Amino acid sequence: MTASVILDAADPIIASPPVLRPGWDHPLMGARLSTLLQALLASGPVAPAHLPLLLAMLLSATLRAPFRALDQLRLALAGNAVRPEAPVFIIGHWRSGTTHLHNLLACSPQFGHISPLASGLPDEILTLGTWLRPLLELALPEDRHVDRVAVGPDSPQEDEIPLANLQLLSIFHALYFPRYFQAQVDRGVFFEGCSQVEIANWCRLSQGFVAKIALHQQKPLLLIKNPVYTARIALLRQIWPAARFIHIRRNPYEVFASTRSYYRKMLPMLALQPFDHVDIEAFVLETFVRLMRRYDEDSADLPPERLCEVSYEQLCAAPMAVLERIHRQLDLADWPAVQPRVSRYLASIAGFQPELDPIDEADRRKVEAAWGPYLAYWRAMPRTTA
Repeated sequence: MTASVILDAADPIIASPPVLRPGWDHPLMGARLSTLLQALLASGPVAPAHLPLLLAMLLSATLRAPFRALDQLRLALAGNAVRPEAPVFIIGHWRSGTTHLHNLLACSPQFGHISPLASGLPDEILTLGTWLRPLLELALPEDRHVDRVAVGPDSPQEDEIPLANLQLLSIFHALYFPRYFQAQVDRGVFFEGCSQVEIANWCRLSQGFVAKIALHQQKPLLLIKNPVYTARIALLRQIWPAARFIHIRRNPYEVFASTRSYYRKMLPMLALQPFDHVDIEAFVLETFVRLMRRYDEDSADLPPERLCEVSYEQLCAAPMAVLERIHRQLDLADWPAVQPRVSRYLASIAGFQPELDPIDEADRRKVEAAWGPYLAYWRAMPRTTA
């Protein structure tokens, strides 16, 4: 006798969750050939099931090589047509509200930002990415998959994925090639175990990417969001002494649950190697502390006009008041001119409800044991007024 399931007409049909696995829209489809080859040399082979995808990545990188050269020529010919200024950086641990704050501040016309196409084709955005923009935009996803936040042709993106396509020092290489997951995190987030040559190369590529995006956007002042930069303030200040920072904090219980869920989704979507050995929960608990300790050390001497602290809860409760404070404290563009644009954006997302990941009492105890001082700091932050 074979097993069967009979559904009554009144019974709900529960859809199976989608199977997450790397697809043809993998971020490494926009990587340099040198990045792919170096990653394979450092991290070992990909799983056999992903060999066709790897071959497609290698082919893509090879075919795009002439356009990379054209992009470099276009940038060189532009000279100082758009001289980039020290960026404004949005920082904060993953899932702390950095994307929401990024989208709100990006309403200001003073800022240039990284577009989805620039994120996917960092080496070719001035040529191939611009020429094929209408076609490429058709392939953009409707949302970010992990949290349903909409992605449009002009949605501001962080710079971690494009920089991961140019070299190996990135948290995303821990997700792409998790065979040596913790070592990749140490190198890609904290630059631990990296040579001075590797760090200098990252700095050079980061500066070059900022210059290219400033030219692409025709705006010298870029707004850049990247949670990894929470641990890199000292280095960013060496590159851009006049850089300004906005740090956002969120309820640590929610940060823990949401970050754990985020990486549980991201690894199956991005990993080209087996990742069963990765203890995501331990990684989240430990990395938060390391990130925040580095932030506390690096930001201690920043004056108020260079560093603004906000809470996610306060931003949600009084967005206009928080954004006005940021503009005034960091001496950004005239707030009254920006306010109508922010109002329109807020109206456009009025029906959006963020997903809250479940957290039980055992999880709460883990957070309290590992993140106690940061939990106390967050509790002391104002909630409803700026």
